[in-house]
Amino acid sequence: MDSIDIESDYLTFRNQVKETWGGLFDNQAALFFERAVYLAQNDLEFSGIVEAEFAYELSQYAKDNYTSVYIIGFLCEAYSAIDKINKAKEYYDLGMSLLDKEHPDYDRDKADFDRVKSIGNDWKGELDS
Repeated sequence: MDSIDIESDYLTFRNQVKETWGGLFDNQAALFFERAVYLAQNDLEFSGIVEAEFAYELSQYAKDNYTSVYIIGFLCEAYSAIDKINKAKEYYDLGMSLLDKEHPDYDRDKADFDRVKSIGNDWKGELDS
């Protein structure tokens, strides 16, 4: 852990963790995301959401920054499916802000987010508390 300065500012610390351990966080985020999808597909939507939110946290330290976009898309769809429209919209907005127009999958990813938005009845002013 000589290459990680725990006394540094957050961004420096985060970047050092990503550089040193990012591959491990990639694998962990992918594992928890895969579990989240499995749970949601087996009628355990709330458990899937919990696992996906943890996967998202792990992805913040992963070397592959784009993994979080897919996890966010899942969360957007999951919250929309359980009629938590505010939360779905928050994840939609976050996901759209993270899409990289230079990424080779940009068009497909944007279309996926737009499709998820349409699932929530186009979010016609519906709000949850």
